[in-house]
Amino acid sequence: MIDTFNGALTLSQTLFKGMRESPEVVRRGLTLVLLVGLLVGGVQALSAMITNSSSDRMTAEIDQTITAVVTPMEQSLQQQPRDATTDAQRELLQQIKDNKEGILKLTRTMAELPRPLPRPVSVIFQGLGQMASMPLSYLGSLMLAVVFTHIAARQLGGQGTIQQMLGLGALSVAPHALDALNFIPMFGVTLFLIAHAWGLVILVVATGVAHRLDSGRATLAVLLYPLIGVLLLLLGCCALFIITLAGAGR
Repeated sequence: MIDTFNGALTLSQTLFKGMRESPEVVRRGLTLVLLVGLLVGGVQALSAMITNSSSDRMTAEIDQTITAVVTPMEQSLQQQPRDATTDAQRELLQQIKDNKEGILKLTRTMAELPRPLPRPVSVIFQGLGQMASMPLSYLGSLMLAVVFTHIAARQLGGQGTIQQMLGLGALSVAPHALDALNFIPMFGVTLFLIAHAWGLVILVVATGVAHRLDSGRATLAVLLYPLIGVLLLLLGCCALFIITLAGAGR
């Protein structure tokens, strides 16, 4: 599997063509997706577990809970005097003001109540859930890209099967091993963009090999439906803008 990973990153034609002819092309491709997903999910889960286990994090969560209660209440107290027109409304407003401190104490007490699971256990389960969900996230994105690329490639004269396209397209997930470093503030976004660009190049090469297309048609197959989607979105936004202007004019 290390050879598959390295071959995908270096765009090895020997690897791509060998996988195309292999009866286990889907298994090899999806195994790579699984390993990359577990690697990225494991690193991100460990980082989140370290962050969430600190006492400062617990204090921050309690403060966020209190803020979520206090902010709407204060906004309501500022607005209600203008809307209170009856004695009953004014009396209710005064009761809320008089009991404001008690509401805050009750909110803090509830936020500090013991959780169903001890915090270390809950943090571990959250980390395991994050680790398990990452391969599924990559797989979902991959399936969407592969299906549309396969349809476009067939329309452009491609001869590959969906199994070959899925197995070879899965190699485009290899650069996303860089996503494991997204927790680094200075380099996270840069590495994320590099991984996507690198993966796009691998998908173009995989499409060309799987469907026996030249690089131009392979690139068009990869970009065709995303470009159509962007165009339809722009047309929809323009239509909505025009309709809004027309309604405002009336």
